Amino acid sequence: MIKKLKSLKSLSCVLLPTLMVTWHAEVSATIDGKGGLMPEDYFDFVFMDSPQIAPNDESILFVKRTVNEDASGRHSQIYKINKLGAVSEFTQGTGDRAPRWSTDGSKVAFIRSADGKPQVFIMPANGGEAKQVTALTQSLSGFEWLPSGDKLLLTLSVSAEDNTPGDVNDSELKSTSKKRAAPDIVVVKQAKYMGNGSGYLSDKRRHLFLFDIKTKELTQLTSGESWNANSPVVTNDGKYVYFHANRTGLEYEGDSNSDIFRLEIATKKITALTHHDHAQYSVSLSKSNDLLAYVHQEGTFEQADLVVTGKNSKVKNLTQNFDRNASHAIWAPDNQQLYFTTNDHGANRLFSVSVKTGEVTKLIDGNRSIKNLAVSNNGEYLVFTVESSTELPEFYRYHIKSEGLTQLTKFNEVLLSKKDLSPAQALWFTNEKGMEVQGFIHKPLNFDKNKSYPLVLNIKGGPGGMWGHQWFHENQMYAAQGYAVAYVNYRGSSGYGIAHSKAVRKDYGGADYRDNMQFLDEVLAQNKWVNKESLYITGGSHGGFLTNWITTKTDRFKAAVTQRSVSSWISEAGTQEYTPNQMTKEFGGNLWTNFDAYWDSSPLKYADKVSTPTLIIHSDADMITPIGQGQEWFYALKANDVPVEMVIFKGETHSLSRSGTPTNLVERLSRILDWFERH
Repeated sequence: MIKKLKSLKSLSCVLLPTLMVTWHAEVSATIDGKGGLMPEDYFDFVFMDSPQIAPNDESILFVKRTVNEDASGRHSQIYKINKLGAVSEFTQGTGDRAPRWSTDGSKVAFIRSADGKPQVFIMPANGGEAKQVTALTQSLSGFEWLPSGDKLLLTLSVSAEDNTPGDVNDSELKSTSKKRAAPDIVVVKQAKYMGNGSGYLSDKRRHLFLFDIKTKELTQLTSGESWNANSPVVTNDGKYVYFHANRTGLEYEGDSNSDIFRLEIATKKITALTHHDHAQYSVSLSKSNDLLAYVHQEGTFEQADLVVTGKNSKVKNLTQNFDRNASHAIWAPDNQQLYFTTNDHGANRLFSVSVKTGEVTKLIDGNRSIKNLAVSNNGEYLVFTVESSTELPEFYRYHIKSEGLTQLTKFNEVLLSKKDLSPAQALWFTNEKGMEVQGFIHKPLNFDKNKSYPLVLNIKGGPGGMWGHQWFHENQMYAAQGYAVAYVNYRGSSGYGIAHSKAVRKDYGGADYRDNMQFLDEVLAQNKWVNKESLYITGGSHGGFLTNWITTKTDRFKAAVTQRSVSSWISEAGTQEYTPNQMTKEFGGNLWTNFDAYWDSSPLKYADKVSTPTLIIHSDADMITPIGQGQEWFYALKANDVPVEMVIFKGETHSLSRSGTPTNLVERLSRILDWFERH
C-alpha cells in the first residue's frame, strides 16, 4: 500500500515559473468520522478487466491491475474465481495479461514480458508452472487459440524488411558503423505519421501468423505494407479467421474505411465479405459458426449499428432504430440474441437484441455502468464489471433467467468503507434549441443547506463520450475539499441519440459553449447554496478547449485549470495525429478553403479578453493536443498580463489523467486542487 510519495525529485513535471510545490491539504472528516477521497488514494485503487469464462463454466479468469510499489507504473496479474466464488491468484507475474482458455479447458495461455518483449506463456488450468512457448523478436499485440489446441493465431507488428533481405550486407553496415554514428531520423511520407502513446509511427503493420506450439514454426498468413489486420476471430472448426481492415491503401492518409474479411488458414486466401465506403468492424461469430455480427457505421459522425449476416441470409441491421451506438456485442449460445453495452443517459448500460425481430431490451435498470462483458457457454449467466459515481469497478455475475446479480470481487471494499462519497445527481434542462440536456452535480461532503459553497464546473472532453454514473475519482476529490462539482453532457456527447451527438458539428465554441453556460445557470438557479462569487472551471482535451474559450467570454470564474487543451485550431491542425482528410471532415474544409472556421473557433484569437487566473497542464508527448497548444496559451496570457502558470509533465501523453504514470497522475490532481485553493 502506498501512503505518500517519497520525494518530489522523482516527479516528471516542470512548472513554469519554476516554483515546485506539493499540495498537502488534509481532507476534512465527515460527520461519521470518515474522510473524503484524497489524490493519493488513487495509489490504492484496484481495477480489473478481461473476464474469460472456462469452457465448463465453472471458473472465471480476469486481469487485476494495481499501482506498483513506487508509483512509477502498474502491475497486472491474472486472478481466478472458482465455482464456489473464491477469488485467488492464478499467476505470479507483475505484467501478466490477456488470459485465454484452451478449447478443452485444460490449459491457459496469456501474455507476459520476457527480456522486455511480450511473449505467450502456457500453464495448466489447475495451476502450476507457466512455461514460455514463444520467443518472438516481433512485437506481439494479441493471440487466440486454435480449437485443436496445438497452434496459436498471433497478431504481430512486422515490416517488409522483417522477411525480405536488404540491399546492404552486414559487413558494409559494420564498416560504416565504425566510422561514424548512425543518423537518427524519421522519414515521413504519409499523412498519419504519429500516434498518441506511440510517438512517430514506424512502417510496421499488424498481421496474422500461425504458431505451432510444439515445433515453434511461425507462418505468416497476411501481409501488406499499407494495412493492418484487426480483431481476429477464429471459427469453431479452426479453418477460417474473420477480421476487419482498411485495405484501400489509404489508411495512413486518414481514410476511415474498414471492411470485414475472411481468411482461409490452409490456403491464406482472403475474401472480402463487405464492400463499403465507410466502417465495418468488431466481428463476433455465433456459437453455431454460421452467423456473423459486426458494427456498421455509415460515416465518421454517424450512428454505430449492430448488423448480422450469414451464409444464407441477407444483411440485417438490428439497431438502426435504437438511436444509440451499439458496441462490444457478444452472442448468446442459443444464437437467438446478442448482448451489448452502450452509453445511455450518463451510464453504460446492458442490452440484448433479438436476431429475429431486432427488438432491443434493457436488461438492468439503475444508475450504474457495465463494462467488460462475457457470457457463459451454457448461456445461464453473464459476467461484467459494475461501477457508479460512488463505486469503483468490481466483477458481478448476472443470472439471465432469474435476473439476479451477484458480486464476485470486493477488492476496493475496504478502501471505500473508510470514505464518504458524494453521488452524482442528475439535472435536466431544455437548451435554446428545445433539446433536453442532462448534467450532474455532486454536493460537497458535510453538506449543510444553510451554508454557502464554491463550485467547480468540470467540462468533459470529446466532444463524444459522456460522464455521469461512472467512477471518476477526480470529482470525488473536489467534493472532499468542500467544492460542489457540476458537469454536463453537452451537445456532441454520446448516450442521447445521434441528433444530440451531431449537434456540435462545425460549431465548436457554439453549441458546446452554450450548453455548459446554460447548465451552470440552471445549477445556480436550483441550488441557492452555491456561492456565485466562488466559481471555478476546468476541463481536459475538448474540455480544455472550452475552458480556454469560456474564459475569453466571461470573467465570472475565480480561477481556471486548462488541461491538454486546444488554443489554436490553426496550429493544432498541422501538428497533431489527425490527418488533413480528418480535419477537413471536422471543419468542413481545410485551412485554405475554410480558414475562418478554424481561426474564429480558436481561443487564441480572443486571448486578449481573458482575465481569469489560469493554470495550464500539458504533457510533452501529447500527440492529440501537442505541447505547443499549451505553450501558445501560456504565451498569450503572459503577453496580456493574466496570472498564469504552466505545469509540463515530461514523457506523458494525452492520456495522463486516465492512464498516466501514477505518481504524475496524482500530482496533476494535487496541482489542480492547489490552484483553486490559492484563488
